[in-house]
Amino acid sequence: MTEQYDNEYVDDNVYGHVVDLASRFGLRKGGAFLDFGCGYGRMAEVLRDRYDVRYIGLDINEPGLLSLKARGFDTMFLDLHDPDQALALIEKEIPAQASVSALCIIDTLEHLAEPLKALLMLRKLAQQHNVPLIVSVPNVTHRDIGFKLAMGMFDYTESGLLDYTHLQYFSEHRLEEMMMSAGWHEVHKKDVLMTKSDQYFPQTHAVLSEAAPLHQLLTNLRSGANGAGLINQFVRAYLPGPRAGARDSVPYLERREEKQPFLTVVTRTQGSRIDTLREVLLCLSAQTCQDFEVCVIGHDLDLERQLAVERVIADLHASMRERVRLVRVDGGTRATPLNTGFDYALGQYVAVLDDDDLVFGHWVETFHELAKKNCGQLLRLVAVAQHWDKVDMPDGGLASRAVGGMQAIYPEHFDLVAHLVENRSPLHSLAFPRSLFSDLKFRFDNALTTAEDWDFIIRVAPVAGVATSTNVGCIYRLWKTQETSFTTHSDLEWRANYFYTLRKLDKVPLLMPAGSVVRINNLYQELKRLRGGEGDANKPPSEGLAHDFGPDSEYVQLLQLRYHELVNSASWRLTGPLRWFKQTVRGHRREPSPKVWLLTVKDLEYLINGIEASSSWRMTRWLRNLRQIFH
Repeated sequence: MTEQYDNEYVDDNVYGHVVDLASRFGLRKGGAFLDFGCGYGRMAEVLRDRYDVRYIGLDINEPGLLSLKARGFDTMFLDLHDPDQALALIEKEIPAQASVSALCIIDTLEHLAEPLKALLMLRKLAQQHNVPLIVSVPNVTHRDIGFKLAMGMFDYTESGLLDYTHLQYFSEHRLEEMMMSAGWHEVHKKDVLMTKSDQYFPQTHAVLSEAAPLHQLLTNLRSGANGAGLINQFVRAYLPGPRAGARDSVPYLERREEKQPFLTVVTRTQGSRIDTLREVLLCLSAQTCQDFEVCVIGHDLDLERQLAVERVIADLHASMRERVRLVRVDGGTRATPLNTGFDYALGQYVAVLDDDDLVFGHWVETFHELAKKNCGQLLRLVAVAQHWDKVDMPDGGLASRAVGGMQAIYPEHFDLVAHLVENRSPLHSLAFPRSLFSDLKFRFDNALTTAEDWDFIIRVAPVAGVATSTNVGCIYRLWKTQETSFTTHSDLEWRANYFYTLRKLDKVPLLMPAGSVVRINNLYQELKRLRGGEGDANKPPSEGLAHDFGPDSEYVQLLQLRYHELVNSASWRLTGPLRWFKQTVRGHRREPSPKVWLLTVKDLEYLINGIEASSSWRMTRWLRNLRQIFH
């Protein structure tokens, strides 16, 4: 080990993290702490003074061993390239009956041609003494390395993440696989985080500069994919156990592409529309392309409804039934069953088909043909709208019937700019690459009670792009009398979710597809024409509107109106004395009425939610219900 790795001990660097993990196992006083690849052993004094253990440094580099000896610590010259000989030497110096506290190997495995063999040797040693192993390796997936590599830069250095002497490179997944293959099971971790690693150069490069939109865009995607983007070193604690497999070399990826169905169809249902669920599965049974599976997500099913859904599945033809799974999920919002369905999906693509949607026989085939030339993009076909209603049957049951012609209200082509204003693609007109969910970790937002599909579409479409077929492939049913998300959620709730989504999207850079420059230029010129001058077109859209977010002041006005309705309602006035009494008993001063016209969107939403969740509002529900009956 050369001098560039002679770093001082700090509680918040790799040495401090290793000591902290080791201490969680209750180090035996006087027991040996074996540090493999010890270097200059800067943990030695801390382990001795804090925990009264016998530190032993083991390494192949003499400068570090000489330093440790001069400081009064035991050392051992050890070559981990020959694990069998190393184990024999250790067993000779430290017999099985000797007291051992822990083993550690810090930033050494990456220097070995066959690290798995060294780990197997350490496992034998740990099993003899019933002790843990602490491991540290550098993270090759730190965002600094990844961002630079995307630009064709791979800078070897004398030390650090890309030390030129490294023979192995570890991602979190590769480390987990290797340790499991060697029979080591993770029990604790305390990784070293570093916002700016030793690979943070040149600082002015757009992929590294924190103010650059390119860096912000990549950071947003990288942080969503997994939590390892800022980890400089993985620092993990393990206990020996059974091996996963019987490999003698570091695991590697043997199959690049797993065999899987082309499409997973996720169908969420609450079991209340059994007749239309049956129609959905019938549509899928008749598809011209049968390369798909179906994942029915039963959301908040009681026993009776679960049995009804299971009967519908059981009635399917065997060839179809064997590809249908029912998964139950309880609680959450409309997004929860979608996330569950994507988690269970096995297909290359995932499409969502709710229990009242209708698709034509070539629905799957159209997606399949699109994917052949546009692999990895969102796949979109054209949807039409149609009014439907429920009609009584002679046997007393209900049936669905179209009560109008098909309406071409959805555009043939996907326009991202238009979709930022409103959703123009029903969810079942799209198929999503599953990798967006499984690898990039995009999720439907559980904070949304409506518009979760629109939010998901406008976040993933800029990243993956959209390939469109002009074939009409599905029907969006507009129900005349049946309960829908538009009838069960208020206009205020829809608008709240709409602006929440826009605020969220507005915080990060946005990729725009080819053709957007001309599109935006045309919109800008049209805006100038309508406003009649350059000055108005240059005025920031939020100027003069709400403090928090102002693309549309109408939402603020709606919130103000709702707050006014609540505080002036008979329910709220009736319970006023009770609230005054509670405040008096608790010694609270009476707060003055807020200046509603000065409040931000978040303030108004907070006040409204507080009233609607209060005991005063809940206890007068009967009064409001009574008024509805007589009105």
